Amino acid sequence: MIAARLAILVVTYLLIAVPRVPFVRLNRPAAALVGAVAMVTIGQLPLRDAYAAIDLDVLVFLFGVLLITGFLEVGGFFEWAARRIVARARSPRALLGAVVLASGLLSAFFVNDTVCLVLTPLLIAVLRPLRLRALPFLVAIALASNVGSAMTPTGNPQNMLIGVASGIHFARFVASLALPSLGGLAIVFGVLSMLYRRELATELPEQAQILDAPFDRMLVIRSLIVFAGALVAWLAGLSLPLVAITAAAVLAVVAQRDPAAAFEKVEWPLLVFFAALFVVMRGARDLPLVTSLTSAAGAQLHGAPLHDAVVTSAAMVALSNLISNVPAVILWLPVVPKVAKPEFIWLIMAMSSTFAGNLTLLGSMANLIVAERAESRGEQLRFVDYLKAGVPVTLLTLAWGIAAMVWLSF
Repeated sequence: MIAARLAILVVTYLLIAVPRVPFVRLNRPAAALVGAVAMVTIGQLPLRDAYAAIDLDVLVFLFGVLLITGFLEVGGFFEWAARRIVARARSPRALLGAVVLASGLLSAFFVNDTVCLVLTPLLIAVLRPLRLRALPFLVAIALASNVGSAMTPTGNPQNMLIGVASGIHFARFVASLALPSLGGLAIVFGVLSMLYRRELATELPEQAQILDAPFDRMLVIRSLIVFAGALVAWLAGLSLPLVAITAAAVLAVVAQRDPAAAFEKVEWPLLVFFAALFVVMRGARDLPLVTSLTSAAGAQLHGAPLHDAVVTSAAMVALSNLISNVPAVILWLPVVPKVAKPEFIWLIMAMSSTFAGNLTLLGSMANLIVAERAESRGEQLRFVDYLKAGVPVTLLTLAWGIAAMVWLSF
């Protein structure tokens, strides 16, 4: 049974890390689902244990935030935001800065995967009449969405996991990660400005234009008011999943729109991915390989902030780029409560697992979304092109994030 579960774990993570295996057409959620079913049928994980492994708090939290974001997407909020960005850009460099800022700040609150899904095609539509190379701006969306999303528990799936598992107050989470994230966005802009300085030195040939899109002002206003209410409730210390699902239900009532359109915008495969990963990790949690990757690293954490931050960040960089950042965090969930200063480690994990996702194109789902959305519109974001920006951004943001969080811990 141990050998079977180990084989299932390895094959599942291989399929997650390299979705395009010859003769197999599985995306990441499907690969995780196959692994979960295999853990029960081949690995002999009892079905009741598989059910118990699924953290409903995390799924409810994620679903609530995604549904609120879905209403905003139906209302045309993200298209409206993109038009505002373009209207104020007076040079390619200014446009790059606006893209970094918008992608980062929107991702902090509305889940970075969704922001990448919406902004990528809009940006390509803007750049073509301007005769600007799309690559710097596509990389900017991906890098900034990851860095900005580290700021809050609602920014990305791994932060949602950490927010629910740790019980850290929403305000405490934001206060600890705002400085690393905002400084990280400045680093993203600085690195891309240097790397693509020739492309950004040109002048805009004409006023940037973006195609008109439907904008339901009242729906957007109602959605933002409801989300603001959720933020207030989270800042007051109320339950993350309960507030999220309550806000989504309230919005469904007050939106005065058929909620079916918003439900269609929910990333159901992401929910399947989470549920399946919980089952896979429940079947694998006692394997010697897993305990060596988690407990061994956890045993090195003794409460010294700088040392613990470096060890945790190194582990997150390695795991996030081997198996992606969400599985990396799930792998560490049982470890953190046993260390000397668990709250500090939770926050370091939120920062480092997210920033580590910028190292390679495979590091996070957001990166892959940008690449796939761009490819479907005739633009290429190749692994090597991404790596040229991803490596310096990851190293610099991690160094900055560790320094900032260690300083804040004193």
